Amino acid sequence: MADSPSHDQELLRQLAKGNEAAFRALYERYQGPIFRFALHMSGNSATAEEVTQEVFMLLIGNPKRYQPEKGAVAGYMFGMARNLTRRSIQRRHLDVPIGDYDENGAGSCPALASNLDILGELSQSELLEMLRKAVLSLPEPYREAVVLCDLEELSYDRAAEVLECSEGTVASRLHRGRAILKAKLSCHKCAK
Repeated sequence: MADSPSHDQELLRQLAKGNEAAFRALYERYQGPIFRFALHMSGNSATAEEVTQEVFMLLIGNPKRYQPEKGAVAGYMFGMARNLTRRSIQRRHLDVPIGDYDENGAGSCPALASNLDILGELSQSELLEMLRKAVLSLPEPYREAVVLCDLEELSYDRAAEVLECSEGTVASRLHRGRAILKAKLSCHKCAK
């Protein structure tokens, strides 16, 4: 996503004229990030593939639906992926347990994350699996902020565009999501 938003807008204009090279350029630039976003949000690779395909089908089907005054092409595409992922999760009734936590992340584990060195005792694959499960168990608003800002490395303003909220709200959700993740990962250490 290194190219400028104006370059993306030009690619979208060319796509509207039937330019296949413009579609390929957009696809190559955003297929991976859109897939990863949907995967992190749903926890299901089939859902991520479907969402990614549907985003690009919608883009091809009606490229003029994009409104530049509402934000960047990337934000528009992530917004579509967000909505499609939500619908897919609702359809499948994917219910990810969140353990002993309430929606604010309060848990029963007394240990503080700052006192633990979980990285030292876990293999890379164990850590990744534990992190994946912890991210999936976050309440949706926090999960979206963590996935967009930490995993997809979007700036607060671009994440705010996708989530249709203020940058301050993104920062707040990200802070809270990180705190919940830290607590969840610490409690995993407690259980060992």
